[in-house]
Amino acid sequence: MKTLLSIALLSFASAAMAADKCPISGKDADPSITAKGKDGKTVAFCCNKCKAKFEKQNK
Repeated sequence: MKTLLSIALLSFASAAMAADKCPISGKDADPSITAKGKDGKTVAFCCNKCKAKFEKQNK
C-alpha cells in the first residue's frame, strides 16, 4: 500500500512541476494566466503573449 501511495504522490508531484513552466517559452508560469488546451486541461503561461500564441496554435 505504501508503494502505491508513493507512486501516486510522485506522479502528482511531477505533473505539478510541469505546470510551473510556460509551454511556449519554458519560463516560470504565472498561475493567473491560463487557457484550456484541446484536451480540456488548464495550462498556465508566463505572459499574455504566450497565452495568445498557444490559443492561436490550438484553434
